[in-house]
Amino acid sequence: MAPNNNSRFQIILLILVLTKFALSYASVHPAYEFQRDEYLYLDEANHLAWGFLEVPPALSIQAWITKALGNHWYLVRFWPAIFGALTMWVIGLTVKRLQGSWFALALAGVGFLASAYLRINILFQPNALEFLCWTVYFYLLISYIQHPKNKYLYLLGFFVGVGLLNKYSVIFFLAAALPVIAISRYRFMFLKPAFYLALLIGTVVFLPNLIWQWQHQFPFFQHMQELKATQLDLVKPSDFLVDQLLLNLPAAFVWIAGLIALFLAQWTKPYRAIGWIYLVVIGIFLILHGKSYYALGLYPVLMAFGGITWERVLINKHLPYLRPLLLVLPSFLVAPLIPMLLPVLSPEATTRYCQKFKATGVLRWEDGQDHLLPQDYADMLGWEEMATLVRKAYAQIPAAERAETIIWCDNYGEAGAVNYYNAKYQLPRAHSTNASYSLWSPARVNPKIVILVSDEAPTDLLPHFKSAQIVGRLNNPLYRESETQVSILREPDQALLQYWNAEITAERRKFGIE
Repeated sequence: MAPNNNSRFQIILLILVLTKFALSYASVHPAYEFQRDEYLYLDEANHLAWGFLEVPPALSIQAWITKALGNHWYLVRFWPAIFGALTMWVIGLTVKRLQGSWFALALAGVGFLASAYLRINILFQPNALEFLCWTVYFYLLISYIQHPKNKYLYLLGFFVGVGLLNKYSVIFFLAAALPVIAISRYRFMFLKPAFYLALLIGTVVFLPNLIWQWQHQFPFFQHMQELKATQLDLVKPSDFLVDQLLLNLPAAFVWIAGLIALFLAQWTKPYRAIGWIYLVVIGIFLILHGKSYYALGLYPVLMAFGGITWERVLINKHLPYLRPLLLVLPSFLVAPLIPMLLPVLSPEATTRYCQKFKATGVLRWEDGQDHLLPQDYADMLGWEEMATLVRKAYAQIPAAERAETIIWCDNYGEAGAVNYYNAKYQLPRAHSTNASYSLWSPARVNPKIVILVSDEAPTDLLPHFKSAQIVGRLNNPLYRESETQVSILREPDQALLQYWNAEITAERRKFGIE
């Protein structure tokens, strides 16, 4: 790469990285709050451990740092923003390592900007770091193919360990990569001591979480069973395949070109294994009914290959005038999809807009039914209003009775949101037996007053309390928590307390906690 071209390459990469970072802050309408899962992950800061029922510990460390710095929304958004920007940077490194020029970088970068990562990189969830890790794995694999140096294996082992501390989906990468490499020209890797040292490095990094899983009777498997029964079994393989196209539709001509080139082009012959890893991972997700976005870690590297493929085609066919067209095409294609990829419009405007695209499944939730808003959007509404109702309920309780008051929620989203918004008001922490809150709940409860947050009226509970008072109810069909109500229930009877404590004990014992 000539000096002037290298300078242009670096400038374009910097612009792409900064643009990716900025988009995470500039693409959320102020009407939206955090998403349901984010409240759970933020509450992990108050329960630091080497693992949780849903995820390994990486998010809890991010949450702890965020809390230490003030828990402001822009700090929460920093994590997905920086991981998205770093993914863009690794795409640039991949293009450079494959001898692509500034145009290949620009096309791959614009394709990445215009795809489903727009949504991924605004949410405080493990996916942003997950897809960064997958992109790093492919970059290190390419580096090792070019120059079989032990350092690339050691780095790969380290980042596999880091990936496992973030999300267990790394297992799917390994399940595809190891057999593909074993039957490829690079199977000599398995004869090198450095390969096994790399495995040891990854294992050591991941070991604390593995020990935690063992101590808690491997809740990962229980979580996966529940996820399979409630969500994954509803995923149709045909929908999964269609979504692979839809999720990255504006950049489809980029990544598909990269995938085709991996199998047919002469210059990609050393990297055929990457194409096979893609196909094997897709096959695994089809068999296991994986959610569509599970495969998003595969596409950044394909966009790098696709950018270089188009660059070579245009040079070989003497079609340089098509460069501007290809560079603006992803932006042109993504423009009408922006309100479905990012919550840039008000909830009401988004509802009207998404109705036009109902046939694409954008309004289909995990229950398989269509609703007014995309599920992630509906999960970003109503939480502060709910927390305010809990605060209102607590204010009605005499000071002398507050020490014997407990806040109890039906699900982790409710408990996390109540704890997040009410932290500065010194309310008791909200509890639940849902998700990781079953690890954090009191071993026994014996309250005189229960502030109950529930998506159902406590009709069955009323005979077990001396009195009941509904403080307020969410009443907005755009909320996923619509109809959730906050009640004050006084003086539970012994039968209810006995049942309640038995439920808590049974839930905790499932995870080896007495």
